[in-house]
Amino acid sequence: MLAGVQRAGDDSVTTVGILGAGLSGIAMALRLRRAGFDDFVIYEEQPDVGGTWYRNTYPGLHCDIPSHLYCYSDEPNPDWSMVFAPRAEIQAYIRSVAEKWGLIDRIRFGTRVLAARFDEGEGLWWLTLADREGEVPHRVLVSATGGLTAPNLPKIPGLDVFAGPSWHSGAWRHDVGLAGKRVAVVGSAASAVQVVPEVAKVAAEVTVFSRTPNWVFPRNNRHYTDEEKAALHHADEMQRLRRGQYKDSMWWWLAFRRHEATLAAMRDRCLTHMRASISDPAVIAALTPSYPPGCNRLLLSDDYYAALGQPHVRLVPQGVTALTTTGVVAADGSETEVDVVIFCTGYRLGGRADGSAALDVYGRGGETLRNRIARQTMAYRGVAVPGFPNWFTVCGINGTVAYGSLILSAEVETDYIARWVQRMADEGIKSVEAREEATEAYNEAIQAELSQMSWTGACSNFYRDAKGRVVAFHPGTVGRMRRELADLHEDDFIVEHL
Repeated sequence: MLAGVQRAGDDSVTTVGILGAGLSGIAMALRLRRAGFDDFVIYEEQPDVGGTWYRNTYPGLHCDIPSHLYCYSDEPNPDWSMVFAPRAEIQAYIRSVAEKWGLIDRIRFGTRVLAARFDEGEGLWWLTLADREGEVPHRVLVSATGGLTAPNLPKIPGLDVFAGPSWHSGAWRHDVGLAGKRVAVVGSAASAVQVVPEVAKVAAEVTVFSRTPNWVFPRNNRHYTDEEKAALHHADEMQRLRRGQYKDSMWWWLAFRRHEATLAAMRDRCLTHMRASISDPAVIAALTPSYPPGCNRLLLSDDYYAALGQPHVRLVPQGVTALTTTGVVAADGSETEVDVVIFCTGYRLGGRADGSAALDVYGRGGETLRNRIARQTMAYRGVAVPGFPNWFTVCGINGTVAYGSLILSAEVETDYIARWVQRMADEGIKSVEAREEATEAYNEAIQAELSQMSWTGACSNFYRDAKGRVVAFHPGTVGRMRRELADLHEDDFIVEHL
């Protein structure tokens, strides 16, 4: 345990506090546990592990990364049922890993962290918890809360006057049956392409409001056979499959690098997929984006276009401007009467799943992390922010590769963070803080690359900040990220000893 302090009436210092028990939070705990470092606690608002895979329960929810890539490197799962696993299976997998490594007892479930305040004199973070009086100290805090947890409802008139049930896909109403109902689905992105086919199976009428079309590719999902699963219990076969799936994912990487032949092939594949289910030229035109693949999120679905091709499903290529007591008003002024409205309109960066504000984080000099990021949306190598000593983030600003599993990025970063934690313990370090000039130099370099990639094209996406800088992704590959974080780069940090 790191040397620390103990105040009268307070608990002794637990070295590491991890915020969130989703994929990244469990990855952080796994890395510490494997290193023999047990002085940590995980704070989780929900009653179970899994993060987004616990909170989101909408029908049709599957991962868009092949299952055998979407698991921890040292915890392969040979028994995935499908090439792209369903939501409940992923959440159960995360739970099984946490149980295997004895992490459940380290998690404070149902605990809301209201604020985190850095004490410059003691080099400690003090947490304010909703269920406890006083503050809880940690030497190091690791934020693994994810960026897309708060459902984003559009700010349109009539949300409070619509007479029927309405909800966001991220807060699914399982108590409302859709059989025989007239259902509006607002949105046409990642959750919509999964929700629409499931709703179309039971609803009498489905109207899909699509303000901006997206590129939707066939997922080609299927169940693994018993023979395939048996073969995957052998390490060599598992590695062969995972290498092949990772190589396939590099196709997306080429699109993000604006590789013209790849973009042309992607367009052809998408349009062929679309025309196999839809023959109406007007609908095809409405579903075809004006921007190249890769500018916005690339979507996967085997049955979205097939659902749109059914006679009881109608596409309205317009945004929604209002709700009335009985219907939905599109941007062209037309109104569609419906019984239920489902918003598939994405998530707000930051905030909580229930729509309340995210925790307040106060760094050096009392500046809030929210203000710091608003002033300058940048981090040091995706894991640290100047002015916030001993605060690390997993898959934070520019901290995720875009073409593969988030877990791969998380494992590289948690390994880096764990090495800092160990160095602090070994050398009696009070605080480490990314230097301003090093952070600015790093961001200047990566932004020069990111400005040439597909995400700066003529489309609207959440990958960019108000200044147009891409802040969601690392510009390189997982291998490059691993090489860049193989060294702690101590000279880029202000290190203060106890």
